Amino acid sequence: MFHPRARTMLLLSLPALIIGIASSLVLIAAMKVASVFQQFLWQRLPTSIGIAYDSPFWIVGMLTLTGIVVGLIIRYSPGHAGPDPAIEPLISMPVSPSALPGLLLALIIGLAGGVSLGPEHPIMTINIALAAAFGSRLFPRITALDWTILASAGTIGALFGTPVAAALIFSQTLSGSNDIPMWDRLFAP
Repeated sequence: MFHPRARTMLLLSLPALIIGIASSLVLIAAMKVASVFQQFLWQRLPTSIGIAYDSPFWIVGMLTLTGIVVGLIIRYSPGHAGPDPAIEPLISMPVSPSALPGLLLALIIGLAGGVSLGPEHPIMTINIALAAAFGSRLFPRITALDWTILASAGTIGALFGTPVAAALIFSQTLSGSNDIPMWDRLFAP
């Protein structure tokens, strides 16, 4: 009567809930720290040294300095701040936890300094790595691929502000057939 994967889906519901909450908290914390640092870099610092925050000198100088700092972090941090978002897919297998501090630092400085287009790739990489590292210790029978999918879904839901976004994306991505209507792919058994 049940779908063959219903039992597995039920067993993964608790880890999925925990990962969804943790993914949201990591995103919120990173964005909050970047926002506070951004205010410092773009408002308080120029005002305190007597430069208009909207002067071309400050804008070009701050963007250049931010790019140099992020480049140095990428070059010298362990794991080189994770995979290159220009050549790696958004969702990939977990990176080493040793790459996460550099990746998080590059993300925060890049966002605060204005040289980043967004947090999607770095935050996805961080959440996947954390889910796989902690999850494999707590639930060793769950595979790295399952942790990757759970963390990706949680992060996409956090980025878009709704778990429906993750369901829509994964229903399209993970389904190999377009013959099954999307509505049927959205819901379990």
